Amino acid sequence: MKKRKDLTEWVVHFVHERKIENEPSFFLFNIDSEDYHLFPDNFTYTGEPIYQTEQYQEEDYGLEEDASAFCVLKKILHDGIIKTGWSFRGNKPTIYGPKSAACFTEMPLYALIEYSKSRTLDGLVNTYGIAFIKEEIFDAGARPVIYGLSGKHKEAKKEDAFFGIGLRNLSAECGIGLREMYRYVYTNISRQRQIDWTHEREWRWADLDKKFWDAGLPFFSKNDIISFSKIIILVNTTDEVLDIIEILQNLHHSGGTNYGSPYDLNLIENSYVLALEELQNLNTDEENVKFDDLPLTQFPKIKKIEVKQETYDLVKQVILEAEKINFNVTEKKYQELGDIGPCGFANIVTYETNSEITQALIDLEIAHSFAKGEYIIYLKGYPIQSMIVQQYGTIEAAKFVSEKLGQKFYSRTKYD
Repeated sequence: MKKRKDLTEWVVHFVHERKIENEPSFFLFNIDSEDYHLFPDNFTYTGEPIYQTEQYQEEDYGLEEDASAFCVLKKILHDGIIKTGWSFRGNKPTIYGPKSAACFTEMPLYALIEYSKSRTLDGLVNTYGIAFIKEEIFDAGARPVIYGLSGKHKEAKKEDAFFGIGLRNLSAECGIGLREMYRYVYTNISRQRQIDWTHEREWRWADLDKKFWDAGLPFFSKNDIISFSKIIILVNTTDEVLDIIEILQNLHHSGGTNYGSPYDLNLIENSYVLALEELQNLNTDEENVKFDDLPLTQFPKIKKIEVKQETYDLVKQVILEAEKINFNVTEKKYQELGDIGPCGFANIVTYETNSEITQALIDLEIAHSFAKGEYIIYLKGYPIQSMIVQQYGTIEAAKFVSEKLGQKFYSRTKYD
């Protein structure tokens, strides 16, 4: 059977800029509470709230309240999950039922580009996103949404069996059960008060049975339930492609988040990055192009960095010398100044990701990374608590390592 031009084998999760007025906590979170959870991520089928998002994790990454779509995309890659949510618009959730959802669209690429451009002004859609193979997202549990009802739209009120099971529910009379309610999209295509989103060809995913620790669809976040063979990360410019490649390499080096969640390294290796501005260079019909038509082998992805044995030998030697410098300088400053100032730690770091030196440091387990773009070397030093005194040693050690390895290293301090 000939494939239709308007259908695609991929679905895309679009990323939009962060707007605090669309965050549920903006309306409902008790800021005086000592609870470290932001807001109920889901509910049980009897209405008890389920809290999964930890406040300290969100703050640790440091996403700004008005973060751009590109910054939001980078946080999604770091977390390794596409968070589910209630899609607040104004002060109302648009996801019905007890389960929050992640949203996707199966519009062909050419339609996606035009549609996203038309909706960029309202901040709800942008040309940043992550594309998944439709068959794999279906196996993961995602389903097409249900546009409208056979009868009239009626929401649950007191005395209704579904009232209070979630943030916003359809009445039990409507015929959609609690397990499928997340798929419902209010639709009215009559001439008056028209509400029609059917052109989005939306799919949604929800964790219906609380199979996952985090509130979202895991992709880089390794788990024993679902996995994906490859993804396409969509950005706007070639400069952003280089930025994403750096991030992917750092995630691969890190092996997992700072919170102990391991990454699916195979998927990171099979993540392709597409700059939409580069479509014109692919010899494709931009007005009709689909994901299925794209030559994936031409897209950038992370490359294995080969390390020569002499590089390993040099790195080991230099780090041993750096530890001696760190120890001696710190001891001398301690005898001069004493154990002054606040307690803390001083180490050396580098921020170069795609280099033979950094790869050697990772392979030798000398450097450690925590998916934040830096590579930390914990040098053995003089045993004191003063962060100020320790820093004298790491500054000199960083200078020495930079000179000998031909790569910039810096002193980095952290309070205890």
